[in-house]
Amino acid sequence: MPLCTSSASRGFPSSLIPLLSILRAFHPRLPVKKTVQKLLAEYGTVAVIVYFVIFFTVLGGFWLAIRLGWQPTSAAGSVGTFAAAYIATKLTQPLRIAVTVVVTPFIAKLYERLRGRRPNV
Repeated sequence: MPLCTSSASRGFPSSLIPLLSILRAFHPRLPVKKTVQKLLAEYGTVAVIVYFVIFFTVLGGFWLAIRLGWQPTSAAGSVGTFAAAYIATKLTQPLRIAVTVVVTPFIAKLYERLRGRRPNV
């Protein structure tokens, strides 16, 4: 995978450049790591929950897709299905992080709105 050497991309694979553009649209002057740190500082638990919901949804989706396309006959085959799903999920990590950065503010606002409407017990 060729690496992009422009000053804006600093050695990221060229296939990730569109994802970096999405991240920088929300925080144009911050690098990706700082953007994620700022997201965690601002939204905390909500950001972590959103990330893990996306992670387990993608993992389950890959597992189901692989499982439906291939029927293992042994326990080792079942482990192989999960391993393949995990690897496929890890390959989508940059996209999952970008989706987390984009979706978390909306989920946090929705959570606060719903929490504000509940009667106090």
